[in-house]
This record gives sequence, structure tokens and C-alpha cells, in this order.
Amino acid sequence: MIIDNTLDVGQRFGRIVDRQPLGSGPHGVTASYYVRDDTTGDVYGFDYSNIVTEGFRTIILGERVRFEADPTTRLAHFVIRLDLPEVDEFYR
Repeated sequence: MIIDNTLDVGQRFGRIVDRQPLGSGPHGVTASYYVRDDTTGDVYGFDYSNIVTEGFRTIILGERVRFEADPTTRLAHFVIRLDLPEVDEFYR
């Protein structure tokens, strides 16, 4: 029997579903984030170092992202924000 695992690897799309503060970092605000895959419903974790962006590496709940998934560790890598907010609205 051949099992097709192609859905489990490569580029995925999803939404940020949770943020858990870790209390570390220079200001005690580092966090772990969780993204739910739009196709499979699987949830993958990541931290701010996996966010690919210029400037501050932050993300908000409900935001759409593109990422690479590692099904063996359930971690997301190379997380890219798709819905960039207006700067004035984001930093109110």
C-alpha cells in the first residue's frame, strides 16, 4: 500500500489561532504562536524567530499566513504574514 504524504510537507496556508506568552526576552514579551493549516486542520507551533518580515517580528490572532510545515515535529517554519495591517491601525 502506498501512502501519499504530499499534503504534509512544503508550503501551507493557515490562520494564527493562539499566542502563549513565555515571559522571556528583553521585555518579557516573547511568545509561542500556533497556526491552523487551512487544508488539514492540523495545528503547528512556532516562535517569533520563524516570522519572516522586516522590522518587528510580531503577528496577531486571526491573521492569515503562509508557512512550511514539519509534520514530524509539528512546527511551522518560514512564517510569512499575508494580511499586513495598516501601520497606524496596528500600533494604536
